[in-house]
Amino acid sequence: MAISRLAKAEHIPKSTLARKFIEEQLEQYRIEKAIELYVNEKGSLKEISEITGVTVRRIMGTLRKKNIPLKMSEEVFDKGMEHAKRVFGF
Repeated sequence: MAISRLAKAEHIPKSTLARKFIEEQLEQYRIEKAIELYVNEKGSLKEISEITGVTVRRIMGTLRKKNIPLKMSEEVFDKGMEHAKRVFGF
């Protein structure tokens, strides 16, 4: 059985290896779901992050890798500009 050989090669129990595979697949699913929700405009990055458990930074990085442009509402843009003005004093 492949899992037995892999577990032996990794020097870990089969159950640990199986759990690792499941966790990796779950993480991949969560990232894909986050991207799907974002592309279909089902919420803001923050909301999607809260729903899927994927950090905003990770979602943004994945969007960048997939060449999916960020969508920004005027309200979010204005808040960002206000924050930049306060921080940088302009």
